[in-house]
Amino acid sequence: MEPFTLRIPTEKEFKQIYFFITEFELDNRDLKKEQFIVALRDNELVGFGRLRDHTDCLELCSLGVVTSYRRQGIGKAIVTKLIENFSKNIYLVCIIPDFFIPFGFHQVETFPVSIQNKIEYCTSELIVPEPYVAMLLPAKRES
Repeated sequence: MEPFTLRIPTEKEFKQIYFFITEFELDNRDLKKEQFIVALRDNELVGFGRLRDHTDCLELCSLGVVTSYRRQGIGKAIVTKLIENFSKNIYLVCIIPDFFIPFGFHQVETFPVSIQNKIEYCTSELIVPEPYVAMLLPAKRES
């Protein structure tokens, strides 16, 4: 049995997500409950992530795990769930590219306008010492 459950959040959980997004200084723009997957352990929110649908791509963003639950595979499980059924390229902007490489993401220098806007937002609003990089998970091709 898995030590946590993954599903779409309730309204109450969505309010908790907003709190953690603010605390972790993640992207809080245009939040919609149905974009998110939450990880719950004993009915307690322990992690979350979202797949945001832009006109030019999908973006994996606002990924967070409650501090006391980190390094337990929760973030990996959330990413795996978010990317399991996708038909468009998935991009992300991050400061920890090594975390995403095992999922098939690779760093890119060219990307859609929505991702350029995300990089500009991050570098001006979510200032950290590490450099932001854009990464791509190419859409699965039918064989």
